[in-house]
Amino acid sequence: MTPRALVAALLPAVWLCGTAAAATLTVTVHNIGRAEGQVRVAVYDQASWLDEPRWAVSQPAPREPATGLEARFELPPGTYAVAVLHDVNENGVMDYRLLRRPKEPYGFSNGVVPRFGPPKFEAAAFAVGTDAVDLAIELRD
Repeated sequence: MTPRALVAALLPAVWLCGTAAAATLTVTVHNIGRAEGQVRVAVYDQASWLDEPRWAVSQPAPREPATGLEARFELPPGTYAVAVLHDVNENGVMDYRLLRRPKEPYGFSNGVVPRFGPPKFEAAAFAVGTDAVDLAIELRD
């Protein structure tokens, strides 16, 4: 085999070894109580956790809110956390009542219910390998 043929034969194998396999993350959002606004889903790694709204998926709230909503992501292996906001007034951010209590429905991965302020990344974190991951998130008012 010539050197050129050898390189051509090995190149695909080297390329495949250098790329991390992506896994599908499916987030199913339940308890959408209203048909107006946008349901926004964000996937974060630890370095970007809740820095800014990074809504990877934004979909109109379903006409039949009880049906829920599904969002899919292709992610490389790693540790992630998900935040969901039902942005009823469509301004792109969470609105708050007195004492920073959320005005709009929200949810986090692992069913985390924050007490005072946003949850810690570790509480909402989950691992993604090469297998598909399914998350169900219940919105809270």
